[in-house]
Amino acid sequence: MKLLSGILILIVAHFYPHSDIEVKHVNSVQLTGSVTGKVVLAQKNSTIRSGGRLYGRPSSSGSRKAVTDSVLIVITGSMPNPVSNSKSDQILNQKDQKFTPGLLAIKQNESVRIVNSDPVYHNVFSLSNTKKFDVGRRPKGEHYTVTFDKPGVVDVFCDIHSNMHAVIHVLPPDAVAWIKVKSGDPFHFAEIPAGSYQLTVYALGYQEASVNIDVSSGDENQIGTITLNS
Repeated sequence: MKLLSGILILIVAHFYPHSDIEVKHVNSVQLTGSVTGKVVLAQKNSTIRSGGRLYGRPSSSGSRKAVTDSVLIVITGSMPNPVSNSKSDQILNQKDQKFTPGLLAIKQNESVRIVNSDPVYHNVFSLSNTKKFDVGRRPKGEHYTVTFDKPGVVDVFCDIHSNMHAVIHVLPPDAVAWIKVKSGDPFHFAEIPAGSYQLTVYALGYQEASVNIDVSSGDENQIGTITLNS
């Protein structure tokens, strides 16, 4: 009897595409909303500490405007996002004595290939609790792959060039969506399942900020402008 019922449902769905069966599916798809807003990075003139000789030394923040202009926005919720089983590596390149990108978001268990595209030696390392590593001195064309098995923030430096600093965000399992934008540009998350979430904003050299959001079905949640201070 169950088999016969299943066959009848398939026949109805095929020959009557506008039946109640399709309507129920469409209704389930519509149980999502969107989140929009904008992030602005406040100007800063303070001295920051970056890499070089493992413990860092002061470096002017003015030369790092291109790096700190990137903003990472992450939405986390109660629905776990499975850790990655991706076979392809993310790339953290070294070009013109800076990291590209300066702000990188990856899933837990993803790997990052650290590539030297400069005609000089680099020695990339991190002392972060999330992941400690030291790739050693690498000439142009060489690369080294690091796998990140714990969520958290990883500060990356070069032991040779004190101005080089990048941040790798290993996203938590409950991250449902994320996006990277420039300071002052609007952001838009579409098709976020209805529910309660936390939206967190990160930028290199700035304090993070978080807001709680409630996403309703079919609605656009406008959170306005978030300003990050150093």
